[in-house]
Amino acid sequence: MLKRPPAWVGFLIFGMLFVAVYLRLPDNVWGMLAWDGVAVAGAAAIVVGIRRNRPGGAAAWWLLMAGQLANVAGDVIYFFGPESDDPVHPYDVPYLLGYVVQVAGLLILLRRRSAGRDWATLVDSLIITSAFALLSWVFLMKPVAEDASLGLVGQIMAVSYPALDLLLLAMVAWLLTADGSRNVAFFLVAANMVVFLVGDYFWSFANQTHYDPGTLGGRLIDCAYLTGYVAFGAGALHPGMVEIGRPAGSERVRPMTLRRLLLLTAAALIAPALLAWQAYHDGGRVLDAYAIVAGSVTVFLLVIARMTMLVRQVQAQAVVLEKHADLFREAAQLDPLTNLPNRRAWNAALPSALQYAARHGAPLALAVLDLDHFKAFNDTHGHQAGDRLLTAASAAWSANLRSVDVLARYGGEEFAVLLPGATTAEVTGLFERLRAVTPMGCTFSAGVATWDGVESGDELLARADRALYRAKDAGRDRVVSDDVLPAA
Repeated sequence: MLKRPPAWVGFLIFGMLFVAVYLRLPDNVWGMLAWDGVAVAGAAAIVVGIRRNRPGGAAAWWLLMAGQLANVAGDVIYFFGPESDDPVHPYDVPYLLGYVVQVAGLLILLRRRSAGRDWATLVDSLIITSAFALLSWVFLMKPVAEDASLGLVGQIMAVSYPALDLLLLAMVAWLLTADGSRNVAFFLVAANMVVFLVGDYFWSFANQTHYDPGTLGGRLIDCAYLTGYVAFGAGALHPGMVEIGRPAGSERVRPMTLRRLLLLTAAALIAPALLAWQAYHDGGRVLDAYAIVAGSVTVFLLVIARMTMLVRQVQAQAVVLEKHADLFREAAQLDPLTNLPNRRAWNAALPSALQYAARHGAPLALAVLDLDHFKAFNDTHGHQAGDRLLTAASAAWSANLRSVDVLARYGGEEFAVLLPGATTAEVTGLFERLRAVTPMGCTFSAGVATWDGVESGDELLARADRALYRAKDAGRDRVVSDDVLPAA
């Protein structure tokens, strides 16, 4: 039995099939109704997606849906309304309102996605938008702004569309560069916005250059718009749509990638490329010098701001890495069970203690101690009890040592102690006190050696270790010095 596909998959498939059929529909009222029917279906799918998936910040999705319906209203008025030479047409109102509403919805969505902290991607989007703003001014806005035949109102209306397209482009660029979840729903919603911008800019350039794409070309652009409607509806039906408006966690923050760097580089080069193009085609004259200067300065300042953010990010990461390195170094020198210095820390502390004793002519004692019958304790009480004994013993011994002494877990149930400035007699008395505080009724044996001022650390440790074995051979539960008789 075939499994029923998810709603978003079914909507996407049937929608794209209808887009293919649209190419064959007549260019009359039925074609217009089919066109707007797809747009309304996309808006209805958004409503269903909101009710079904219940995303946080649902207001953003309601605004995006309202913007889509405003476009439908503009299409209906455009098709059925009377032709007029007035600079402002009735369909301009819903079209322009649709832009404003969609930008507002995107802004809410992006604010939630970035949680008010993703300034770097905002700067990236502004760099891209500034570069396109220069192109839009030179090729779309300036010609109509200088056309006195349109009148002031007509010029304002003609400039409004590319200006709002730029605002929408800024939002889309921000969405595409912002950190956060990038699932199927994200790419479907992004596809809607991208194809709408492509279609808008195509018709704007066609109007300025008086280019006629023909019936087939116009229908293909129409199909691009329809694909956007279908993609938006499918994206809203997808369960992943709730992730689009969720803040990006630190683990999702993306570094500066080569692809983004190339995109920003291309955007920054648009102004000098336009300068070179105008100088080449107009015999060294630059018709839009002031606009190009303004665009270059804007992009330059934004690039400086972006570089500053990158430097600060690197500095912040360096501080974090240094803190982590300190923690790792500390953890690497601590025994995880007893929290005492481990053998690695001991191997670093012993040469330092010898150097200090040699430089100041101070005595230095070293002791090795071993819990008696620890294996039998483990076999009788279990390894968890053995771990508790090691932890409790190390805590009790540490509390009775001096602050300058170094107690380290040398391995297993064996410990080593450095006692700067202590004589053999002082060490023997100290260890008698340690024997008295050893917990759980256990005892230990210890071997003590005093540095002779010449021998190496390994030789000193070996003498203390031999004294430990003499203590064990003598019956355990005692402290033995390398040059005195066993002390019971």
